[in-house]
Amino acid sequence: MNFASGNIGRKIVGTGVDIVYLPRFARLLEKYPPSDPSGSLIFNKIAQKFMHEKERSHLSDLLVEENHLSPLLYQYIAGIWALKECSLKALCCLISKHDLPPAQVVYAGMLYKTQNEEGVPKLEFDKRFEQKYPKYQQFSKNYGSIFSKCEFLVSLSHDKDYLIGAANLVERKQEASSSRINSFPVKLN
Repeated sequence: MNFASGNIGRKIVGTGVDIVYLPRFARLLEKYPPSDPSGSLIFNKIAQKFMHEKERSHLSDLLVEENHLSPLLYQYIAGIWALKECSLKALCCLISKHDLPPAQVVYAGMLYKTQNEEGVPKLEFDKRFEQKYPKYQQFSKNYGSIFSKCEFLVSLSHDKDYLIGAANLVERKQEASSSRINSFPVKLN
């Protein structure tokens, strides 16, 4: 079964798109090079605001592999930024922005980018979120079931100076034929 046929009939409950200018991320890495001790300190402070610990760990591995600032590093960081932005937009289609934790918490603590064996990007929910952020237990109580009933289907594409990310929040395969999203406690504005 290919990707498209495995996703036919799944309900989209949220969608988001984001576009980024790659030279912006190149300048960030050039201004605060992660390989330089003084630049690394500032870069790490910035990265902690939008990158999950798993993403920062993978970035460290990439820095060792690349051994220099490269387009691969810019694209990796920009891709994470774009996916976090569009995932927040997709979540806001289902949950009032006022009910969500702050964007920085969603970006750095709730979601992280991985990829499957074929290199297709994935956005995962951190199952340790509630333990790491006890302040948002009420959010987890009200909306935690969303991440067991839904998943993100994401895509990244880049051309020259631009990278675009797209995220669809969709019902998981086993949920598509049974209970629908209507059971979520969604508050309308």
